[in-house]
Amino acid sequence: MIAFKNNRPLLQTGHCVISDYDHEWLSNILQEAAEQAGTTLPLKDEIAQGILLYLEQNCPLHAVPLDYLFERMRRLLEQIGLPLIAANLRKQTPPVDIELDTLAEEAPLPLFFYTELRRRMEGLRRIGLNTYHFSGKKECSLALGDRRRICPTQQRALNELNAFLEAIA
Repeated sequence: MIAFKNNRPLLQTGHCVISDYDHEWLSNILQEAAEQAGTTLPLKDEIAQGILLYLEQNCPLHAVPLDYLFERMRRLLEQIGLPLIAANLRKQTPPVDIELDTLAEEAPLPLFFYTELRRRMEGLRRIGLNTYHFSGKKECSLALGDRRRICPTQQRALNELNAFLEAIA
């Protein structure tokens, strides 16, 4: 196996530092800003790649404050003639993965599960993390419904879980 060193600086927000961010995260942020501006951004992948290239090769900092990164991205977008997209650029952290199936194993009753999930998300928000990726939804709904296979009860549990995640995320 060949391993390559990741030369990207850490992102810092509040008391939290983030090392796991990628091209897809930057591309999604640019796409969201373009949609908010009501326009298209055909070169979003190239812009995201340019930002990553700068961070990997030219950024002298070991940790970049998230506010600073987004301010630099706004200036870049304005300089290349995209002020509407720059104005709609929203600061957000890379998504944090929340493993719902693991949480359901720890708290298998819905009341305890939802209480614990809310507590964990509030803790993440307090340290500055505001974007989430939820994994293991199907397995979680099986555990919460005390089921081994897909059935109407499991589907109701999955619908409740999706509604809860929409409401708090």
